Amino acid sequence: MKPKDGDGDPVDRIETDRLVMRPLSEDDANFFCDLYGDPHSMHFVAPPLSRERAERSFRIVLASRHRRPLVRLFLAIVEKASQQAIGIAGYQNFDACRRVEAGMILKPESIGRGFGKEGLGALVTHAFAVFPVDEVWIQYAAENQSARGVRISLGFSDGIDAAASDERPGQCFWSAYRQSWSPRPGFAPVRAAGPAKS
Repeated sequence: MKPKDGDGDPVDRIETDRLVMRPLSEDDANFFCDLYGDPHSMHFVAPPLSRERAERSFRIVLASRHRRPLVRLFLAIVEKASQQAIGIAGYQNFDACRRVEAGMILKPESIGRGFGKEGLGALVTHAFAVFPVDEVWIQYAAENQSARGVRISLGFSDGIDAAASDERPGQCFWSAYRQSWSPRPGFAPVRAAGPAKS
């Protein structure tokens, strides 16, 4: 089940104690390309993208924000204290079983500061508040110990189809469910009164 059609943005902003996550805009092009082209940032994700491919991916991501029904939504993660973008988060793979994938990628210097737990917790809470989904799932490389720690601390459980693991060896798949998810303190999403501005 994909999110319902509508004129407004399904996410104006998501705010936590230390972070603001807002839809990507044209001004984020260089940050997006630098992040996805950085071998250190992409170490546990995929081979780094060339500049040309990163720019093409950014255009696709930006255009998809306005598609209805929504198929994916990418957000810039901004640290409040520095007002600097430190990563990108998002939702994709909405399906008929009322599931959606959530994920995030951080700059290497922002890892180990608790931003992963804070940001992912907010993504899950917001998904259950805004989207018609009952399951939010994540995937990460088995050797990514930071991601494993975030998953454990947030209470994700074994989920998603076993076939997914067979098709993508070396990846771990875990889920959070609407009926058992408890919003963490400081993770309550904040939505602006009007649509986000590009």
